[in-house]
Order: sequence, then structure tokens, then C-alpha cells
Amino acid sequence: MSNPHQAIIAQQLQELNELYYTAPLAFYEATLRLAIAQLEHILPGFTIAFAEIYAIGSGRQAHGGMCHVFLPIERNAE
Repeated sequence: MSNPHQAIIAQQLQELNELYYTAPLAFYEATLRLAIAQLEHILPGFTIAFAEIYAIGSGRQAHGGMCHVFLPIERNAE
């Protein structure tokens, strides 16, 4: 991704990873909503998800944890 906002997005995802485990739920959820709104403004058609990470390839080795990622929003075929 060669978007000038790449560092900001990466920082927000890392912050969400930490808040998920350490912050009160209300604070985490408010921060998540704000991060999603900012991401949707910067990259329309994308959102944030909390996902289990697997390595690519035939073995699909588990990464060893969960983390926040951004991914495209599913669009309805019309």
C-alpha cells in the first residue's frame, strides 16, 4: 500500500491490539468506532476487523494470535 496514511493506519491497528486486552470495554469500543470512521474516510470501502492470523501457503500455520486488520467491506452484487 503506497497510501500516505499507511503509518497512521498501522499505528491505530497496533493501538487497538493493545487496548483490546488492557482497556475497559467501553473505552476500547469507543476507540474502535473512531478508528473505523477514520479508516472509512481515508480508504472508503474498508473497515477494521479483529481476526486470527494465518500464514499463507498450503500449511496455513497459525500466526499465534489475534490482531486488528483492515479489510474490504463486502459489496452486494447487483
